[in-house]
Amino acid sequence: MTPNKLGSILVAAGRITEEQLARAASINENTGRMLGEVLLELGYVTADDIARALATQVGVPFKELGEDFRMEKEDVKLIPESVARRFCVIPIRDRNAASLTLVMKDPLDLHAVDTVRSLTSLEVIKAVSSEPRIRAIIDRYYREEAHIERNLRDIVDAEVDQIVRDVEDGSVNPDQLRVLANDAPVVRFVNLLLMQAVRDRASDIHFEPHEKDVTIRLRIDGVLREVTPPPKALYPGIVTRIKILSSMDIAERRLPLDGRFKFSVHDRIIDIRVSSLPVVHGEKLVLRVLDRAALLVDMRDVGFEGPMLERLREILRIPHGIILLTGPTGSGKTTTLYSALNYLKSPEVNIQTVEDPVEYLIPGINQMAIKPQIGLDFSNALRAILRQDPDIIMIGEMRDAETASIAMRAALTGHLVLSTLHTNDSPSAFWRLRDIGIEPFLIAATIKLVISQRLVRLVCEACRTVTQPSPEMLKAAELVDRMAGTWTFVKGGGCVKCARTGYRGRRGIFEFMEVSDPIREMILNGTGTVQLRQKAVELGMESLLTNGLSLVRRGLTTVDEVLSVAPQDEMG
Repeated sequence: MTPNKLGSILVAAGRITEEQLARAASINENTGRMLGEVLLELGYVTADDIARALATQVGVPFKELGEDFRMEKEDVKLIPESVARRFCVIPIRDRNAASLTLVMKDPLDLHAVDTVRSLTSLEVIKAVSSEPRIRAIIDRYYREEAHIERNLRDIVDAEVDQIVRDVEDGSVNPDQLRVLANDAPVVRFVNLLLMQAVRDRASDIHFEPHEKDVTIRLRIDGVLREVTPPPKALYPGIVTRIKILSSMDIAERRLPLDGRFKFSVHDRIIDIRVSSLPVVHGEKLVLRVLDRAALLVDMRDVGFEGPMLERLREILRIPHGIILLTGPTGSGKTTTLYSALNYLKSPEVNIQTVEDPVEYLIPGINQMAIKPQIGLDFSNALRAILRQDPDIIMIGEMRDAETASIAMRAALTGHLVLSTLHTNDSPSAFWRLRDIGIEPFLIAATIKLVISQRLVRLVCEACRTVTQPSPEMLKAAELVDRMAGTWTFVKGGGCVKCARTGYRGRRGIFEFMEVSDPIREMILNGTGTVQLRQKAVELGMESLLTNGLSLVRRGLTTVDEVLSVAPQDEMG
C-alpha cells in the first residue's frame, strides 16, 4: 500500500482536498506516521472514510457495521474474544458454505487470516471496516454481560434487611453504611447496571426511592425507560456505593451533593457525573453517563450535510467573530460545538475552552472547567484565557452580560468564539443578548452565525414499516410543504433492538441563520424577532420545522417526532 494512492482515492471520493492531502503528506514524510493516522488527527476524514479508501485500495469489500448490524450467536462462537480483540476482527459465517467473511481493520494482516482459518477450518474471505466500528461490535457481543437483565433480576439478599431498618430509624453509622456498600450483591448490581446503561446508549440513570420500593430509569434517545429495580433492602447500600465511588460524603444525607467517577468497559473509559438530592423517602440519584467512544466528533454524524455542512465549514474558517448554538438543555448543543472544534483543531492553532463542566476530553484542545466555589466563573476564566494567546475560544454558555461582553470584545480583536445560548430559535438570540445588556452594535459587529438545534429520534431500521400518518399530522406537514401528501411515511413497528419504541438513535435538526448585511442592519435598528425571522426566511433560512420534515420526507423519522421538538410558529 502506498500513502499517495490512499490519498488519491480520498481526493477522488471528495473526502479531502488536494491541499489537505499535501499538508497531511508533508507531516507523514517528516514524522513517519501513517497517512491515514495523520488525516484522522487533522480532522479531515473519519475512520470510516479511511476504511472505505483502504478497501478500494486493496480491492476487498467494505462492510457496513451500523446500528442495525447484528452478529449471530453462532458467529460469536467461531473465534475466542481474545483473538477478535488481538487482531480487531469479527467473523461472519457464510451460511451453507465452507467459508466465512472476516471483517478486518487491516486486510493485509496475513497472521490474522491464518489464525482464524486454523481455528475454524473454513476458507476466509476478507472485508474491511473501521477499527471503532469493529471494536464496538466486539464490545456488544463478546462479553459476559450479554444477560445483564436476567442477572439483575437474580440479585436478592435478605441479610441486609436489619441494616436497612437501622438506616430508617437513624441508628446506623457511616461505617455500617460502608460495609453495606461493599456487600457483594450491592457491588454486583451497580456494576451490571452501569454496563447495561453503556450497552443501551443511555445518557442518564435515575435512582428514585419510594416508600416501599425503588424505581430505576435510563434515559435513552431522550426518553426515560424503566429497568429492573433492586430490592428496597439494597437501596441504601447502592446509594452509599455510588457516593463512595464519587468521593462524596456518605454521612451527609440532608443536602444535595455532586461528584464524579470513571470506570472501564473493555478498554472504553466511561465518565459518570453524580448528583444526589434528598427526597421524602431517601436520596434520589441521577448519574450522567459520558461515553467518550460514543461522542460524535464529525459534523456529518451530528446531522449536518450538503450545502449547510459546506457553508458551516466556510464560516468556521473565518478567523474572527462569534458562532452561537441555541436550544434547550439536552438538544445536543455541546456535542455540535465539540464536532466543530474537532474540525478546527490543528497543530497550527491554539484552541481553548472554558466549560461547566468538561464533559469530554478531546486530544489537541486545551479544556478548562469553571469552579464557582473558588471564584473561577466564566468571566474570570475568559479573562485568563485571553492572556494565553488563543486563536479559537469555546465558552460553554453565555450566561451573563459580563461573559458575553468579554467574548464579543475578544471576537472584535481577532478571535473566533464559539458558545451556546438558551433561546427557542435563532432570531431570538439577538434579543436575548440585548436583554442581558449587550449593545446592538456589538451584537451586529461580532455574530457571524446562529444555529438553533433540536434532536429527533430516528425510526428503527430493524422494524421500519410504511405507514400513513393521522389526518392531523398530515395536515400539519402540508402547512409547511403542500406536497407532503405525496411522501412515503414510515414508522417503527417495535422490536427488541429498539425496546419496542419504534425509534433507535437520534440526530440533529437545525435552523441556520447567517448574519448577512440586511440582518445586521435590522439588528442595529432594534427590529423585532418576527421581522428578523421573516427576513431570514426570505434570504433562504430553513426553519427547524422545515428541516425536520425533510427527514420525514426521506423516511428517517416521523411527523409527530418532529412536531414534538420543533417550534410551530410558521404553521399558523
